[in-house]
Amino acid sequence: MNHRMLRRAILAGGIAILAVVSFGNPHRHIADLFWPDDAAPWEHVTAVYTPDVTRPTRVDISEAVFDDLDACQGYVMEQAAKQGDPNLEKGRFECAIGFYADKDDGTGGEYRLIVK
Repeated sequence: MNHRMLRRAILAGGIAILAVVSFGNPHRHIADLFWPDDAAPWEHVTAVYTPDVTRPTRVDISEAVFDDLDACQGYVMEQAAKQGDPNLEKGRFECAIGFYADKDDGTGGEYRLIVK
């Protein structure tokens, strides 16, 4: 393979990568690639805490203020301790990472990752 063919292959590969990343929501695709189990630096995490699983309609949802999964889990454990359940035996929680709004109307959307 000569230098000219190598340059063309690298250029074609770069164009293909840009096309894949720019399809849909590029921030989400990049976050999925490099941070599959935690929040990307631009994402925020929302804590969803149910203090008592026998009362599933009573749910505490935080604002999206946490920078990573550890901060979300720490917050939930703090709330559980305040509820008298420091080992989270009666309750449960989820940390919702990276909310991405629908581009069509902006009212709906989904979280990139939900960790239980």
